[in-house]
Amino acid sequence: MQEDRLIRNIIDQMKEVHLKLGFVKESTRLYFAWETIGHLLDTDCSDHRKLLEDLNKNPVFAEGKLGKLRFRENKGRAEVTIPPEGAVYVNREVPAPPFLSAVIRLFESHHSPDLEQIRACFAEFGEYVCRPSGNGDFDYVLYFCDPCVDPYYYCVKMEMGHTIYHRFIKEDYEVLME
Repeated sequence: MQEDRLIRNIIDQMKEVHLKLGFVKESTRLYFAWETIGHLLDTDCSDHRKLLEDLNKNPVFAEGKLGKLRFRENKGRAEVTIPPEGAVYVNREVPAPPFLSAVIRLFESHHSPDLEQIRACFAEFGEYVCRPSGNGDFDYVLYFCDPCVDPYYYCVKMEMGHTIYHRFIKEDYEVLME
């Protein structure tokens, strides 16, 4: 089981929330498709009850830097509750990722950034791929050739004067495109 990858993803999501909305010292709940949990942990997630039991007993999730994480099923998804000390840790100890900060600034400063503005933002940080998404839900997908810059796939939709993005782990993006 790759606990560190799930923890990294939780931290990344919390940092994105802090950058967009600001820090609040409170519990945070994140929701994952079971398939995403399976991808992040590199484990079979078909038996949700057994997996939840294993996750809640796992010392990595009970005593880590984010505090005691709690896992449960909620409306067909995995719910992860991070205690307030986890939010404090992310706020104080995790630096804002430069690329993510730049993307958020771009979307905050431009109501509807166009593709060239988004591409220019990516270009500041390294070699990247930009192509039509091949999926009706999104217009384009952008990601870095070197996942060390940023490991996520950014799917962009431009519609009715608005531009939005969603970040996916590579495996979830690939499932989305099937």
